Amino acid sequence: MDDTVLTLLGKRNAYVTATIYTKNISNQLRVDVQRYNSQYPPIEIEVFSDAQDRFLIIDGTELYHIGSTLKDLGKKWFAFSRMDIEVGRMLQILNNP
Repeated sequence: MDDTVLTLLGKRNAYVTATIYTKNISNQLRVDVQRYNSQYPPIEIEVFSDAQDRFLIIDGTELYHIGSTLKDLGKKWFAFSRMDIEVGRMLQILNNP
């Protein structure tokens, strides 16, 4: 996770919330998020180390699996798949680790 992901999230509408769950919040990431939040609608960042892959949850109803890092988006082929599992269960795990 680096500032290129923040750049991608900067293109979202102002009313769209974003929370990033990552295994580690480095000092550099903390500074990058603080700088980002001073210029754009804020992003929350939380520690969550139980996942290897990347996931995108939209409006608490749709779940997507992303098979590569978002910082490499558009550089190489990778899978981006909608998952038909219960999103509520995943949100429950994320919010109550």
